Amino acid sequence: MKKIIACVCITAIAAGGYLYWGNNSLTVSRYTIENVKIPKSFDGFKIVQLSDIHNKDFGGRLSEKVKELLPDIIVITGDLIDSRKTDISVAEKLIAELKSIAPIYYITGNHESRIEAYPELRAVLEKHGAAVLDGKTVDIERNGEKITVTGIDDTTFFGSAVLDESKIIFSQKLKELAENRGDGFGILLSHRPELIDIYAEHGYDLAFTGHAHGGQIRLPFVGGVLTPNQGFFPEYDAGEFKKDGLTMLVSRGLGNSLFPFRIGNRPDIVLCELKGE
Repeated sequence: MKKIIACVCITAIAAGGYLYWGNNSLTVSRYTIENVKIPKSFDGFKIVQLSDIHNKDFGGRLSEKVKELLPDIIVITGDLIDSRKTDISVAEKLIAELKSIAPIYYITGNHESRIEAYPELRAVLEKHGAAVLDGKTVDIERNGEKITVTGIDDTTFFGSAVLDESKIIFSQKLKELAENRGDGFGILLSHRPELIDIYAEHGYDLAFTGHAHGGQIRLPFVGGVLTPNQGFFPEYDAGEFKKDGLTMLVSRGLGNSLFPFRIGNRPDIVLCELKGE
């Protein structure tokens, strides 16, 4: 009996240790994007993407890891907070740490649309110099050459999902943004990877997305198990995808929401380096 109890205790401790490690040990997913439209001045340009933080507090370790990666810009692709446990002070602490590393570009996720305190969160971001790209395009210039970064709010900011109303309005808004950004290398920040057809249709070259949490639970040789809006064994769970001239990077995210554990799916920082072909 004592041996059984000891085995149960050891198993419980090991399982607890594994879950803690899986939820707190940061990883870096590295990508190199080659494109003839990337200007010479942006060869080697580094972008760090953070997504789906959901108010997770890494105690300064996240910003320290980002600093080590030496990014030229930092993009945050939604769900900085969690609508079920919103703590704007945690979000502000992170932004205050990141702003000394590189310029920050931020877009909303579905969780931002659910909270009454979103105007407060936005004010905090702007106070610390983060660019809130809610339907805006900005130019990033180097030596007389430029690339563009466009950001758009999550579809939940565009009305009801009934009869795809929000998706239709979202697509029309993205079309207008694409028409006005010029013909150079264009980066898009948008929360949802399942909208890849819309991103490609409107001529973007590189899109950063999140939302899928990598499937939350990842199985060897299979990938993510379940994501919002894509269901079981989703196509766009994590990594790099290509469609009609577009490359889309999907972050596995950093925090948790309704399901409190990441299994086989450690918190993910994306590092993307641009290369001219």
